[in-house]
Formats: sequence, structure tokens, C-alpha cells
Amino acid sequence: MDPVKIKELEDRVTKAEAATKAAEEAQAALLATGGMRTSGNSSSSDEQRALRYFGVPSLKELLGVNTGHPKFSSVPLELKHLVRQVKEDFDISRLTQQILFGEARDNGDNLASVKGILDGSYFAKNVLAPKLKAFGSTVVGAGDEWVPTMVSSQFLEEFELDRQVVDQFKSLNMPSSPYDVPVQTDVTIARRQAESASAAANISSVNFGTSKLTLLAQKLVEHMDLPEELNEDSAPEILALVRYEVATAQARAWETAILNGDDSGTHMDNDITGVVDARTTWKGLRKLAVANSATVNFSAAAVTTANLRAMRTLMGKFGVSERNLAWIVSSKIYQQMLALPEVSTVEKFGPMATILRGALAAIDGIPIVISGFARDDLAATGVNTLAGPNTFSSALLVNRTRFMFGTRRPMRVRAAIDPTPPGDRWILASSWRGDFKGHAQSATETSVVLGRNIL
Repeated sequence: MDPVKIKELEDRVTKAEAATKAAEEAQAALLATGGMRTSGNSSSSDEQRALRYFGVPSLKELLGVNTGHPKFSSVPLELKHLVRQVKEDFDISRLTQQILFGEARDNGDNLASVKGILDGSYFAKNVLAPKLKAFGSTVVGAGDEWVPTMVSSQFLEEFELDRQVVDQFKSLNMPSSPYDVPVQTDVTIARRQAESASAAANISSVNFGTSKLTLLAQKLVEHMDLPEELNEDSAPEILALVRYEVATAQARAWETAILNGDDSGTHMDNDITGVVDARTTWKGLRKLAVANSATVNFSAAAVTTANLRAMRTLMGKFGVSERNLAWIVSSKIYQQMLALPEVSTVEKFGPMATILRGALAAIDGIPIVISGFARDDLAATGVNTLAGPNTFSSALLVNRTRFMFGTRRPMRVRAAIDPTPPGDRWILASSWRGDFKGHAQSATETSVVLGRNIL
């Protein structure tokens, strides 16, 4: 290449990196002040920043905030993570008091007032208190008289986890099940009228088309057993691990059901036969695309830009706005996207070329979402079959605005004891009720497309 052009490209990369660094420093400065100016004796601790952002006066009220509510969408992600971590710490401490120290137990959805959370156990003194201090809280050492009243259903129902796929879609609370969401199906076009004619003479009244999406809550559960004879010193760590697992099991179920779900009498995939499998909860994106014949055949070859754009073309008007779209792919397909010549070289993709960055955030302006539940063991048809060979991968392109994730009951984690002689054990269980639904796919609605037969 011409040395002059090489120098120009190097200058462009340097400028882009400097701009990125400046933007990151500006964002860090904004977060350091809680997104607002501080003056006087205003504290810049994590707790004070969280109180300002979530609009509550104390830590007690902060622990009752559902950080996943849409009204908190502008709150920095780091603050949401901090609040959730403190919530989890309190929850584990509460479980420790119940299981090891004989504190009152919950009765179904009626939560017991559990004392000693701040100062009654090894876990609280050696784990929770230091974390609260690091958080900036002023309640450490002040006793726990407010803790029993702090524990509300909302506190224990914190359900927002890191869910790359679920977070792509609109989230709403379902006040009932079933719950109907009204939608507009078509629009009207103004009509011509002669100057001298009356409206009633030749222009009849029309209305735009309406329909509804019916969300029907489905229940997902997970549980793990703990022996009654837990070692006191290791119990908090065990409880934390088990609580994490039963909660994360819900996030895994949501994601695989959204991608691979099919609630038909016989699942589209030959290897999914169990009726309790989360992938039988609702119709997922792959099923919707296959049933609508909205697929692009990659002809047993690797990903190409031409085929990816063919997927977008197949969506028609639903594929026009890149900000409404998302690619959902496996790590295998992501690696193939990294190698596309259109994005791998500086000449064609500038300072964001994968040869420089080693990563790829978007193609044609459409963000890439990598999921461990995007299958690489499908037949050429896009489903797993008995005949096979099930050696092909797939890729999804979805219009995120046309689907929604409804929650009737936020995720709950509960502890209960099995009193029967064979039992003598504690059970940690998680449950959630909700639904995933989108506009009916048809010849006039192609808002999800499957790329299939990818080698």
C-alpha cells in the first residue's frame, strides 16, 4: 500500500482511540458525581449516589427498589449492580439466620420478620458489614431494628439479572393473566376530495386497524436441597452459591425459551421431549421464523455479508431501522462474523476493524448479541431432526420492538424446610411467572428471520 495512505490510516486510528479515551474519561467523571453537580457536604459514596439516582431517602427504602423497573433505565449499570449485590448479601444473611440460628421462617408468600441480620451471625459480621462499609452506608453498627420491616416482597423479588437476550426486548408487568396488550395493525391514508363536494358525499369515515397480544403467564421453577447439618462456617458461602444457581437457572430458562421455545404438541427439535423442559414454555424466535418460512439458506457454507443482508431484506419494512434490530448468534457464528472481509481490514472498516480491535459490536449498524443457547447442532432445515445430520448452525435477526417479555410474578427465591423423616433438609427454590410474545408472523409481518444451514 502507498506509504502516504498507511500514514493516513494510522492517523485515523490514533484520533479515533484518543476520542474514545476522552469519551470514557468524561463518562467516568459524570458517574463520579452521580450524574449531577455536588456541593457543600454532599457525599460521593456509592450509597449516596444510589439514593440520589433511585430517588429514595435511606438504605432501607433503597433495598425495596426494583432496579429493573423501566423508570430506572437511565441509572448507570454499575449502580444497579451495586444495589443488587447489597440486596443479595442481605438475602443470604437472612437465610443464614433462618437455617442456622432458628429465626422465624417464611410461610408461603408471607415473609417472616427475621432478626439478627446485622449482628447475629458469622456471615453478617465478617461479610455483610464490611461490604456495607465499602458501600458507604452509615447503618453499620447501628443495630438491626429496622431490618424486619425492611423485608418486603419487592425486596426478595429482585429479578433483573444480566440477560443479554431478554434485555433486547420490551419488558412489562402483567397485572393479570391472561393480559391483553392492544396493538395497532394498520394505518389510514388521507383521500382526495373535490373542493365543492361535501364530506358525506364521497368520503366515508374509517378507523385504523386494531388487535391485541394476549400474554398468558407460564411458571418456571428450580430448586436445590441443602442438608440440615450444614457446617456453620461454610454455610454462608454454600447458601450464596445455591442462591446464585437457583436464580441464574431462571435467566438461563428465559434465554433458551426465547431462542428455542416451542409449545406445540410435539417440539420442533427432535431432542426436546420432556414436558418440563423450559423450551416448551412458549414459541421462541427460531420456531416463529421457521413456521413463517422466514429463513435464508446459507447453503452449507460459512457466514457471508451477502446472506446476512438477505436476511434483512426478507424482513421488508421491519428490517429498515438498524436501531430496532439485533443479531443473535452463537460464539461460533460470531467468530465467523469477525472474519468477514468487510469488517476485518482497516481499509474497509477503518479504526473499528476487527484486525485492530479483536471484537465486533455490530454489522451494518445492527448490534450483535452472543448467546450460549444459540444452537450449533441443527439440520439444514434449522431444526434438530432424527435423520440429521445435526451439524449446522443458525443465526437470528429480530426486530426487537415487535416482541415483549411480560412478568406476572417477578422471580422469587425462597427457603423452606422439608420436615419429613426422609427429608430433614432445607430447600432453596426460585419461581417466576410470565410470558414472551410477539406480533403474529405472517406474509405481512416478518419481524424475525432465521439464517440456517450455516457450516
